[in-house]
Amino acid sequence: MNATRLQLPLPVLLALLAAIGPLSIDMYLPAMSAMAGSLASDIHHIELSVSTFLLGFALGQITGGPLSDRLGRRPVIFIGLGLFGLASLALTYVSSLDGLLFLRGLQAIGGGLAVVNSTAIVRDHFEGADIARVLSMVAMIMMAAPLLAPMLGSLVLTFSGWRDIFGILSGYAFLLIGILVWQLPESHPPHRRIKRSPWAGYATVLRHRTARRYILMLASAYSGMFVFITASPYLYLEHFGQSEQVFPWLFGANVIVIMLMNRLNIYLLKFWSPRRLLTLGIVMQFSSALALLALALSPFFVLPVVLPLLMIYVGSLGLITANTMGSVMQHFREVAGSATALMGVIQFSGGALAGLLWGHFHDHTPIPMMEVSLLTATLALIFLLMARRADSHEVSDSPAIETDTATETATATD
Repeated sequence: MNATRLQLPLPVLLALLAAIGPLSIDMYLPAMSAMAGSLASDIHHIELSVSTFLLGFALGQITGGPLSDRLGRRPVIFIGLGLFGLASLALTYVSSLDGLLFLRGLQAIGGGLAVVNSTAIVRDHFEGADIARVLSMVAMIMMAAPLLAPMLGSLVLTFSGWRDIFGILSGYAFLLIGILVWQLPESHPPHRRIKRSPWAGYATVLRHRTARRYILMLASAYSGMFVFITASPYLYLEHFGQSEQVFPWLFGANVIVIMLMNRLNIYLLKFWSPRRLLTLGIVMQFSSALALLALALSPFFVLPVVLPLLMIYVGSLGLITANTMGSVMQHFREVAGSATALMGVIQFSGGALAGLLWGHFHDHTPIPMMEVSLLTATLALIFLLMARRADSHEVSDSPAIETDTATETATATD
């Protein structure tokens, strides 16, 4: 029986797990206006629940990473999914803004506990450039979640109320528990688990100068996407006057570009190193952010011009994310959970802060959104230059990294 049992590919299983994050954020974006009316609040205060979720997600990851290094991946995944499912169910009964923010925080902690293990599991199984390749596959499959989530949210609003969106998220979590119990084996066996303090893994990662700078670069680049997610309801629904039915298509356009970039990344990794590809992604993000701010300060800030630039700005993460994670994770095996958690907590904390920064300066014009987007892209470019400089001065412990660096040096004059 075991020989004929259906076994889903590992990238599919990890994509189903990682989809918890984008589903939780993107599915309820079209419902924000309805939620504001139902909870006697305004849409700006409802938007704070995005930052609340990002902070809770970061807290879940910073706890779940070292715990999975010590206890194994599966127990932490199932605890996190259980908490996420129960909090999502409770959100179907919420009656106040404070209750919404509190339960979104609990929901996010559970999601962070579970999702932090997806990248760690890839590191458990793969080495070198294969890490970036598999992570790109996971991301490409997972991108179906942010592509479909706003559409599904709009569909729920058409036939029911916004509370049912959280009911669907609860059902997804418990269904996923059943699938993973059946399909996902433990990838971090007892002989690899750390016996010292579960927080010691963070010190190991933070002491690595090159990895530290790449993590800050990734966090800065990712923060720009979270600014877009937080501000997109205002930009599309209010500033450009688009309907709730059109919003998912505008939002989904950016997701499609990320999917295409991930597919392109898988192909280009046959010829280029992960570091060279993430450099291309950072340059694309910075250039599009600069153009968007220039447009926002001009009379030419119109949807047909802005949308393609936003697609490039957000889509560049298809070249940045997997290659950065691959470059960082190949340094760490026994503490892969801690390394993943540190990347996640800095990404989501930075995203939450960037979203709050936009909210603070929001003046009902697109200018603050574009200013914060350019700020995060500029920081990403600075940290990239610092990381590349550290690369050139640091002798790596990994032969794969030395070869990769040598390849980049040899091709730099191409």
